[in-house]
Amino acid sequence: MRLPQFPVLRGLAAPPFLQGALFAGVLVVALAGPAFAQPAVSAEVMAQGAALAQTHCATCHGAEGQSASPGFPRLAGQNERYLIKQLRDFATGARTSLVMKDKATVLNEAGIRALALHYSRQSAASTPSDDAQLVAVGQFIYERGNVYSGLPACLACHGTQARGTAELPRLAGQHPRYLEQQLHQFSQRQRRNDNAIMNVIASRLSELESRAVTEYLGSLK
Repeated sequence: MRLPQFPVLRGLAAPPFLQGALFAGVLVVALAGPAFAQPAVSAEVMAQGAALAQTHCATCHGAEGQSASPGFPRLAGQNERYLIKQLRDFATGARTSLVMKDKATVLNEAGIRALALHYSRQSAASTPSDDAQLVAVGQFIYERGNVYSGLPACLACHGTQARGTAELPRLAGQHPRYLEQQLHQFSQRQRRNDNAIMNVIASRLSELESRAVTEYLGSLK
């Protein structure tokens, strides 16, 4: 199989651990294909997930994953296994949030899986931008990175449509404000529960690049 070539990586002297991780990300995207198979699940599990979403999550994230505020992430259409990992990390404290820790610790494993399944099956949305030039800059950064600052292309791991993989998050259609918050946390190493690559990448983004790439991602469907 011939892997795609990304211009941003030419001549980029990335650390060995970063090069290996980027290669792994490209390989995952290449093998995963454009969509993930959704196995059949029982109506009972789906009902449990919907009930948990209504009682535990709807206030901030919406019962169908369309959050009430851009400061809260959209969960609709998010990758199931990624959601499971985040809920587990909130419960253990690997990802820090007092509110989410309280929510996650009351869930057993079956509840975590049912809730993640429920939100993964909801229809994703988007946040159209009214700044076409900023979106164009964001698309460039996402697809090609910035060779001058050693910033690799985001699509190497998150894919051409920013839908991620089973293990990596869907970024398409996410609230730009929320994405900016997370990039800031990664850059300050306040969020370290996910791949350490994000700590490096986020620290190399300028303020303009962060705003542009999140506007671009928010506009994707």
